[in-house]
Amino acid sequence: MINITARGFELKQGHKIGIEKELKRVEKMLPETASFDVTISKQIDKFKCDITVKDTGSFIRGEAVAERIEPSIDYAVDDLKRKLRKLKTSLVDKKRKSGIDTLAEAMDDLGYVIDLDEALDYPSQDIKRVKNVSLQMMTDDEAIVQMEMLGHSFFVYMGEDGLTRVVYQRKTGYGLLVCD
Repeated sequence: MINITARGFELKQGHKIGIEKELKRVEKMLPETASFDVTISKQIDKFKCDITVKDTGSFIRGEAVAERIEPSIDYAVDDLKRKLRKLKTSLVDKKRKSGIDTLAEAMDDLGYVIDLDEALDYPSQDIKRVKNVSLQMMTDDEAIVQMEMLGHSFFVYMGEDGLTRVVYQRKTGYGLLVCD
């Protein structure tokens, strides 16, 4: 299933058909249950395309910014394909090194994010966006893979010990915060 949203402009039918055609090629790399959320937003003089693949709670995101709509879509699809290849390579290497496939199984059980854009009454007026996250139990390595697939610089999850953890990118390697 492909959901396409345009923000700040009217998306022409030809662009929708083009997006669906591009994503049909990517669909072959994913399980049949995967769905796509495509958001194209018009910024001052550029277009931003954000493609999120959801499959049983796991997410992979490809995004790009360009001066025209077509290149932004193409670059976002390319980014998504690159991340899918990286994930596949990572899973194969993990399986080869450890002899188990727990990472692939854990990817099916990752939490989902609900985005609340409406104005909410919070004590701080600086808070512009709130996301409710359902934490799932996973290893540190699984969290790093999920963080990279989302393209974020940090990821919050529940460790195998039941404690909330935050893994984040550093200039060299990763850092880990454990909340007790």
